[in-house]
Amino acid sequence: MSKSTQLTMRPYQSEDDYWRIRNFLREVFVLNDRLEKSWHVGLLDYWRWHYIENCQFCDPVDQVTFLWETADEQIAAVLHPVSSGDIVLQVHPALRTAELEEEMVALAEEQLAVRSSDGQRKLFVQADRDDDLRLNMLERRGYTRCGRPAHRWWRDLDAPIPDTPIVEGYVIRSMGDVDEFPSRSWASWRAFHPDEPDEDYEGWEWYLNVQSAPLYRRDLDIISATSAGEIASFCTIWYDDVTRSACFVLVGVIPEHQRRGLGKAMIIKGLRRLKRMGATRAFVTGYDPPANALYGSVMDAKDLSDPWVKELSST
Repeated sequence: MSKSTQLTMRPYQSEDDYWRIRNFLREVFVLNDRLEKSWHVGLLDYWRWHYIENCQFCDPVDQVTFLWETADEQIAAVLHPVSSGDIVLQVHPALRTAELEEEMVALAEEQLAVRSSDGQRKLFVQADRDDDLRLNMLERRGYTRCGRPAHRWWRDLDAPIPDTPIVEGYVIRSMGDVDEFPSRSWASWRAFHPDEPDEDYEGWEWYLNVQSAPLYRRDLDIISATSAGEIASFCTIWYDDVTRSACFVLVGVIPEHQRRGLGKAMIIKGLRRLKRMGATRAFVTGYDPPANALYGSVMDAKDLSDPWVKELSST
């Protein structure tokens, strides 16, 4: 039994739990005025089908996920990592207390901390800059702010969206069939591993997992292609029609095609498609100055979230 009033903690038990968590995130998202106080359901899917299935950022879902439930077995909170040693707290706003979040973090310190290269066990927790409840709890437990902040951008789609810019020499369009998977995968490698040797590239089959995610839509998997058919950039969007919201995960441009307006053109095309589908809000997160400059040019608002870290006993 959880120490939090009338809540019971248990580990993830079956595939049914995953689909219950998805619905829980939708409910929480709406109750939080569709702000990213919890994960968008599209990000949960991307975590499972890409971060875990392809990247092995952490152990499988059933080994790293914990649920807190009410007496009538409704989900009150969910704990899981983004990657090894870096956790997410998903909490129902009506049941959120400092006691509950402290209990979740204490469990994570015991079960989900990671041992770094220096042999020290560490745990990372994300906290919004205006979230006094979590900030005070983390400080009490000995956490310190570290690393670069996450800039969480969003835009409401009720206002007019600019026409998609024309970028000379490129076509902005939807992802093609399986014959384009190798080019799309190579573009991802070049965009996110520009300094790594090409011989480390492991092929394109991972993209089949991405397309297996429940919210994947090829018409929202947007690319730019040269006249020779080379994929120069990509922008994958996850639209949830239940909450009428979408998140952009990920946006990337091959280095030699950067600074030509391709990222902005893809995002605007995506926003226009989302609006036609009935979406009313879209999100994207940036961590470095170039990404935030791009997202700030097309989004309307942002908030900031920081990683906090604690070094734990090595026993």
